[in-house]
Amino acid sequence: MLHAVNVAEIVGRSLNCLVTLNLAHTDCPPDEVSERFERLRDNHFGPWLRRNAPNGRKEGPPTFIWAIENSGGCLHVHWLVHLPAGRIEDFKERLPLWLAKVAGAVHDAKGAIHVRKAPTPRGAVKYLIKGIDPFYAPLYGIRQSDQGEVIGNRSNFSRSLGPSMKKTLQAEGRMKPTRRIGMPRNGVLAAPAGP
Repeated sequence: MLHAVNVAEIVGRSLNCLVTLNLAHTDCPPDEVSERFERLRDNHFGPWLRRNAPNGRKEGPPTFIWAIENSGGCLHVHWLVHLPAGRIEDFKERLPLWLAKVAGAVHDAKGAIHVRKAPTPRGAVKYLIKGIDPFYAPLYGIRQSDQGEVIGNRSNFSRSLGPSMKKTLQAEGRMKPTRRIGMPRNGVLAAPAGP
């Protein structure tokens, strides 16, 4: 997910907004939060984004990173998303309608939805993945904390930020190759020293 922020910036779709959806303020059953958020993204946000924007421009594909947390009994989604300039206010107006369609009644709209600028996407993504395995947290400079039980997918990113886009950017020389943590730079594990 950390590399996804770099991919977004390279392709010109910086993750500029952080949306928090607190589903405790809706009728959504806790075991369906992941599925309902997927519906919101795929059935409402994606089609809205792909429709012609003001001035007849076509927008790029949906670009985002998300994570579900259930800390302190508060089940919510953090969604770091690219919103094109000039469409942020329209997004803010439509989001409550989309949430009601997928999650049922929204009991407190102000408590259920919070949209703000994300001036530092790298810092925001570190916040999103704070439920990381404690072993890896120091390697990435993340302060780990337990994020509770989540049923379904806990986090992911859009296809537009995925491995195939990363490989394309690396092949074009627009992004440096990366390696997995714990792997040597040459990608070959050394045989254990024998007697």
